[in-house]
Amino acid sequence: MSGENFEWHWYSRLGMAWSVYGQNIQGASMNLLGFGIGGRYEEDDYSEPSLVAHVVKGATPDDFYVKSEMTFAIWRQYGGVFMQPSSNGGQSITMQFNQAYIEAGNFLTPGLSVWGGAKFFRDQYAPIGDYFYLDDLSGQGGGLKYENLNLAILGYRGFGDTLPAYNLDTNADGTVDVERFRTVFAGNYKFEFGGEAKHHVKVHAEAHVLQAAKRGEGFAVPDNGKADFGGVIGAKLHLGLGQGNWSDTAVRFGTGIANGAAGGAKTYQTWGAPNNDGTYAGSFAIEAVEHAGFRIGDIAALEGLATFHYTKAAYEAPAGAVPAPGGPHEKQMDFSVQANAAIFAHKNFHPVIEASFQGRKDGENELGTAVKVSVVPTLVPTGELSTGARPHFKLIYTAAFYNDAAKNQALSAYLQRTGSGSNVGHYIGARTDWYF
Repeated sequence: MSGENFEWHWYSRLGMAWSVYGQNIQGASMNLLGFGIGGRYEEDDYSEPSLVAHVVKGATPDDFYVKSEMTFAIWRQYGGVFMQPSSNGGQSITMQFNQAYIEAGNFLTPGLSVWGGAKFFRDQYAPIGDYFYLDDLSGQGGGLKYENLNLAILGYRGFGDTLPAYNLDTNADGTVDVERFRTVFAGNYKFEFGGEAKHHVKVHAEAHVLQAAKRGEGFAVPDNGKADFGGVIGAKLHLGLGQGNWSDTAVRFGTGIANGAAGGAKTYQTWGAPNNDGTYAGSFAIEAVEHAGFRIGDIAALEGLATFHYTKAAYEAPAGAVPAPGGPHEKQMDFSVQANAAIFAHKNFHPVIEASFQGRKDGENELGTAVKVSVVPTLVPTGELSTGARPHFKLIYTAAFYNDAAKNQALSAYLQRTGSGSNVGHYIGARTDWYF
């Protein structure tokens, strides 16, 4: 929706969920990875409205322009529903900015744009897993884009108990007296080839810098507050296979404080315990993703997603030591294979069938696995034969089959909510979602 100098966009998903065991499972994912990877039909309520103001609007796409955008994220807390006569039954809902930036485009030369503020810095997205991969660094800072080159400088800080690497107690008095910010220098470039097939290779790199926690001139660097660094390199191959078919293959490698990957984490979400000196030297993480889509005429649309993450922490237990229960893990591995089929039974009725197999292994614990199957009858009022058509009105049934390791470790939010009394989980729900 838009006026001459104003646009209004809105993404939202709202619904209800029931468990055959009687517990409140609203928003309790059955996945072992904790995100939408492996299937997103149990996702919680969420709303994301956006306002765009065209401060200077060119007559053609090649003209100079200035625009400003605000994007809000709204969700509920405390296990309630999103809205009641008073929001969430009288308890507060949470609202924050996802984006608040201003951008000038075709600035100085055609194709060059600059921005400052808080902005989404991401491109690769797998809808069936609600998963941004390879380059999801959305944050606050600034950047520029020129044709296929994209550069940004972004800053991040920690919240709550983040000892280390952000908030430090440098004199052991039990209070935080130094806060640090991480600075991330990021860039990527897209090489296009293949003519009408529109293949491309995208390369991506990051440098993460965390300065030493000095309190000022004359103060020594505390033992647990040394400077720390991390680096990331990754690439994606996109193949346009014709007739609406495509394949994306991506690999990313991160080191040091840029070792975020477990369960689809962002690179700045540092994983595991540090070395004795407080740094993450020696830590690394690998992310590998295959995402593909195929169209069978006006009959069906198929989408597949496979993911793999492996993280090695900086911390290493002494030789021969037995890890304490609940203690820091030295490594983590997870994987998922997911397939989704939307069947265009009628222009207004698109039933969806989805299945996934996923696994997770924390440290020396046993490998937990899950098989999920979802059946989702979906009404599509617009009659568009596309998985991107909205709005959707859905009925949802998901069954999850956990092995004993997953059940006993309560590796999913669903198992944590319902208890580990059964290897089989059931989710019954209804949801509407829309975006425009």
